[in-house]
Amino acid sequence: MIINILKTLPWYFVGLAVFLVPSVLLIASLLAPLDVESFFSNQFFADKFMDLETILNDEQDPANATADFNLMFAWLNIYLLITSIAISLSWAIGSHFLNIDEPGKAKFFGITWTIISGILVGSLLIVNYTIFSWSNFFMAQQDITVRDMNTMVLISTIYYSLMYWLSCILGTARQARSAVLLANKLPARNFL
Repeated sequence: MIINILKTLPWYFVGLAVFLVPSVLLIASLLAPLDVESFFSNQFFADKFMDLETILNDEQDPANATADFNLMFAWLNIYLLITSIAISLSWAIGSHFLNIDEPGKAKFFGITWTIISGILVGSLLIVNYTIFSWSNFFMAQQDITVRDMNTMVLISTIYYSLMYWLSCILGTARQARSAVLLANKLPARNFL
C-alpha cells in the first residue's frame, strides 16, 4: 500500500504544480509593495474589481485602498490554496485505502470522490464568503461591489477546483480497477 502511494504522489505533485506555480507567483506579487515590479501586475486585480467611485466618495487614498485590496486578495488565495492542497492530498492518499479491487466496488469509489469533491467546493465557497462578507478583518471588503465579489468567488472557486481535479486525476490510486477518475485511462498507468 505504501509503495503504491509513493508511486502516485509524484504524479499528484505534477498535477498540483500546474496550478500551484501561478498561484504562488500571484500571491507573491500581491504581497509585494505597489511600486515593485513583479511577475503579475499587482495593480491589475485592484483596478478590475475595486469600486473606484466608492473609494473616492469615501475620501480614501486610492493607493492605500489598492494595498488593502491586494493584501486581502493575497490572503484569500493563501487560504484557498491551503484548502485545495489539504483536500486533494487527502484524496490522493486516501484513495489507496478504498477497497475497490472487487467487481462492483467502483461505485463506492465514485460516490466517495463525488462527496469529497462536494466538500472541496463547499469549503472553497465558505472561505471566499468568509473573507468577502462574513468577517470584518479586511477593510477592502467595503470597496468591492456584490457583482465583483461574486465574480471573484466564481473565478477562484473554478481555479482551485481545477487544481484539485487535475491533482486528483494524476494522483489517485491507479492500481485499482476503477475508471471513475480516468486514472486507468492515463498513459502513465502502465509505468506505475
